[in-house]
Amino acid sequence: MFRNIRRERRVSIGKEKRTMRNAEAVVFFFFLLFLVVLILSGLYLRYRQKYMLHQERMAALEKGTAIPLGPQPAPWSPRAYLLRGLIWSFSGAALIVCLLGLSWSTRRPTSAVESAYRARTLSQNLEIPIDQAKQIIERDEAVQGMPAGVALLGVVPLAVGLAYLVFYYTDDSRKRLAAAAPSESLAPRS
Repeated sequence: MFRNIRRERRVSIGKEKRTMRNAEAVVFFFFLLFLVVLILSGLYLRYRQKYMLHQERMAALEKGTAIPLGPQPAPWSPRAYLLRGLIWSFSGAALIVCLLGLSWSTRRPTSAVESAYRARTLSQNLEIPIDQAKQIIERDEAVQGMPAGVALLGVVPLAVGLAYLVFYYTDDSRKRLAAAAPSESLAPRS
């Protein structure tokens, strides 16, 4: 009844491949550890800055002097949309290029040994001629590696950046500010 179903033989990987996988895991672990340390140090520095501002305000209250306001945000400017648009657009374009490069560098065709093994296994399991199994394997065989379609993830930040740029160039407040500023910039300096 189940004569076509056979148990797959375990193929042992060489010691070199095992050490390579272990090395990759160690590098990945240290990368994650570095990210965690970086994030925690940033949070700690922000906490210390706010704590120092709190201490300064409390000391001013005890002395009865004017309370310091702390850092003031920069005045709003329509150029913020230009900056955001450029950052998002170039980030999206860089992500697309990076993912396409990764996709092209990880692509590799399946080896002849692997194709022959798959064809022989398919031929034995389905009890079909080896030539027919090779044809099935060739039709079914896909290129291994990361698909190029993953690079489309970069389209999202690129579109956000383009939306910011379109808003910046169609915004009326920027045009009003530009119309009021030329009289000051063209005046001769004495």
